[in-house]
Amino acid sequence: MKLYSEIIEEFNKATTKAERIAVLQKNDSKHFREFMVGMFNENVKFDVVMPNTYKPSLEPAGLNFTYLQMEMDRMYRFVVNHPKRDPNLSDKKKTQLMQVILESLHKDEARLMVSLVNKKLDVKYLTPTLVKEAYSGINI
Repeated sequence: MKLYSEIIEEFNKATTKAERIAVLQKNDSKHFREFMVGMFNENVKFDVVMPNTYKPSLEPAGLNFTYLQMEMDRMYRFVVNHPKRDPNLSDKKKTQLMQVILESLHKDEARLMVSLVNKKLDVKYLTPTLVKEAYSGINI
């Protein structure tokens, strides 16, 4: 399985709409779809205060403690009104958890995590419309 940063890189190299859709479809997974839903569904709101600083991981891609794919199952901790979320999870604890995640991810995936939480993914041509075309039935 590719890192999400590698999928985005491949998407950026695609030159046509059909190639971009093919990249998304080739890399389709439950977790990557969750990433897209988190990014583009306006009803998904994150309420974690991002840490002021974190030390980007120095490990080469693929040798990190965790990956975005793995973290998507636990993102509910940061989603407003998610039914699985612990109501006693303090803002301070959420920020601490996010810092640990960011420092455990590959630096490129950490940047994607920040983009996800801020809902500001700066990838040309990656739009909700294109994602819906690639993944029928996705909730965005």
